[in-house]
Amino acid sequence: MGRWKPSWGILIGSAVLMMLCIEAPVVYGADRVSQHKNARAKVPRLTLPEAVSIAIARNLRMADSRLAIEEKEHQRREAFSDFFPSIDLSYNATWYRYQQPTNAQMIGAAQDSRGMRATILGYFGYYNRIDPYRSFRLTATVTQPLYTGGKLLNEYKYARLGVDYSAIQMEVNRQDLILDVYEAYYQLVQSEKLLQVAEESVRALEALRNQTMEFYKAGVVPKVDVLSTEGQLAQARIQRTQSLTDIEKFKATLCYLLRYPQETPIRVSQDIAYRPNSYTLPNIYAIAAANRPEIRQANISVEQAMALVKSSKADLLPSVSVQAIGTRMNDDWNPFDREGVNDWRLQGLLTWTFDMFRRRETVQERRASQARTFVARELLIEQIMQEVKSAYEDMKRAESNIRDNRAAVEFRQESFRINQERYKEQVATYTEVLDAQRQLALAQGDYYISLIGYRINQAILERAMGILRQ
Repeated sequence: MGRWKPSWGILIGSAVLMMLCIEAPVVYGADRVSQHKNARAKVPRLTLPEAVSIAIARNLRMADSRLAIEEKEHQRREAFSDFFPSIDLSYNATWYRYQQPTNAQMIGAAQDSRGMRATILGYFGYYNRIDPYRSFRLTATVTQPLYTGGKLLNEYKYARLGVDYSAIQMEVNRQDLILDVYEAYYQLVQSEKLLQVAEESVRALEALRNQTMEFYKAGVVPKVDVLSTEGQLAQARIQRTQSLTDIEKFKATLCYLLRYPQETPIRVSQDIAYRPNSYTLPNIYAIAAANRPEIRQANISVEQAMALVKSSKADLLPSVSVQAIGTRMNDDWNPFDREGVNDWRLQGLLTWTFDMFRRRETVQERRASQARTFVARELLIEQIMQEVKSAYEDMKRAESNIRDNRAAVEFRQESFRINQERYKEQVATYTEVLDAQRQLALAQGDYYISLIGYRINQAILERAMGILRQ
């Protein structure tokens, strides 16, 4: 059997159909670009410091951090109140229905015609009552702790350190939020720069397509040159659409961080000029050790663990307190009636609970927890130093890429220009021109990516060192 050979008519028809399919979404892409430009033209540019300020003022992370500090402050005041005396009030009402009549006669009322009440001591040890079958008592007890073995003091210290821990956590959340704003901001700038590269590629390829079409009409180049140009032009338009999509995504991220409605138009300042920094090894390790807030939090955790150890050890010691008890008694529901009588006493309390096995194990458990916090602090320091080293190397790599990509862009621009001139003179082929244009677009994109990567990696390094500020 012979092989099937496609005719030229079928090939030309397929090519025309492919061109029509390619051109169909182009109108949508062009409209989307124009809409994007029109929306941006009416919006003032947002600088990075302004974005950071808005995020700090509006983001709910900071509000949650402030509420956490307030919560810990109330816990500190609660622990501080344990140093002051506590007051207990009780009201008792008793009805002796089956009290013996003989007892009632012994403590019966001895009231004269003027209403003066006798003060003879009754059978039950308190002053005589008018009605022996009913008793109402209002008691107020004031208890003041004098010695607790340091339990109250260490519990207050633990609560006070909790306030400091939450305040430092607010700084941690603040720096994390700033880093998120940096990344979203610069990624938006990067997407806009890549959109510019894609638009330049589209314009260059459209000019090349038009020139190739003129050559084709003149019979200088074959139809396949036109089709190849259209194919690469379609790829450039796809890249432009991808850049537009990335812009919308990073705008959404930035709106989320700034707490703007999702459809709020945002236009950012595109200041990505290279500015070197003075960070060097090993100075960055000392900066991180002195400024990283997580290290201060780890130190507080160690102090809190020690406070818990001392608090649990205080349970092995006796506690001393003093109580003042005042009582107002009457046979009427109102103890403040003039017929009521008063009673008060002052007593000291020595309390010592002997549960040594359990409490001793509690102390050992707290000591093990303290050792774990110490190990966790050392591990955190090592992790921070590793983060600093990694962020520093990423920043230096991006910084080196800036120089190389800048040189590559200059070379690719000159190569594309030369190939364009040679193609006009029919010295170079369309393949060489397309390849030069593609390499130029890649070099420009890599240059912008390295500039943005340097800015982001510098922010990551500053966050690792704990000095990322507004």
